[in-house]
Amino acid sequence: MEKYYSLNWKDGNSSCASAFAPKNVKLAHLLISDLDGIDKLPFELNLVKLSIGRNGLIESNDLTSLKEIWLDYQPNSLAFPLMSEKLKLLIDDNLTGKEHIDWIACKVKSKTEERPYFILRFNKMMDVLDVQKTMFVEETDRIIRPVFALSKIREYNIFTQPASYDLWKITPSIYVSDTLRKAIQKQKLTGLEFDKTRVE
Repeated sequence: MEKYYSLNWKDGNSSCASAFAPKNVKLAHLLISDLDGIDKLPFELNLVKLSIGRNGLIESNDLTSLKEIWLDYQPNSLAFPLMSEKLKLLIDDNLTGKEHIDWIACKVKSKTEERPYFILRFNKMMDVLDVQKTMFVEETDRIIRPVFALSKIREYNIFTQPASYDLWKITPSIYVSDTLRKAIQKQKLTGLEFDKTRVE
């Protein structure tokens, strides 16, 4: 059986750099439709340090204590799949041609530097689930635990699960083939980890 994995932000450090949208920007799920047909994010993201305090998350503009701030899979306040140019190119090099993805370019800034990043966007809702085995919230189409049908995902190296409205277009629910996972690991890209996902 071929293996597939969810692509996740790496967890573990009590502090990390996160790219924050300006305060006046819409909530992420409302922003998705505004970005239809647009290939450049109309605002910049700024890096802040996030730490876990007694009463929740603490934001700071002082990044000096962090070992790494520019991650290939960058955490961000929108929970968008925000990727470095290196990760973008690697994904582009490993596409089968059937994934229907494109990219939204954006700028991420620290106090001293600015770098290009890219948001992964799917342009076609994919039929990938083993519907009988996937767990849904009762009487809805909201997925609790997906189970993918190998016959449906075999032609993709990267894919996402279906969702209501247009939430499938820009989503952190991303899955990759073992081929793509190995390519990413070989390049020692930062900020991400993989969890095996269920395929039938």
